Amino acid sequence: MSEKSEQKKSIYDGLRYMYAEQLKGKRVKLTIKAVLAEKIFGDGGRATDGHVLSFAETDKLLVVSGSTIKRQLAIATGTESPDEMAGKQITLYPVKSARSLSGLAIRIAIPEHMA
Repeated sequence: MSEKSEQKKSIYDGLRYMYAEQLKGKRVKLTIKAVLAEKIFGDGGRATDGHVLSFAETDKLLVVSGSTIKRQLAIATGTESPDEMAGKQITLYPVKSARSLSGLAIRIAIPEHMA
């Protein structure tokens, strides 16, 4: 085994984005560090304007695309403004998804007092 492969602890090491499988079926509370505007590449390599979240607790980014996760983010943070989301805590959790390659997607929990 090479030295490089021994250093990797997970197949997700070195990947830029967060995937539902990494949550291992658990809820994870994270603090938004920044909301970054980025080109998001979807099915067939089609690019759309979107956003990614960076977090204080991890170097992984979360792609925010699709109306469901955008609405959940706005409700969970109490704002629709990306500039006002920094410093807010959100809880992520995995759900089954027919649209995901792995069959799982990440969702943002709505705070109990708002549900």
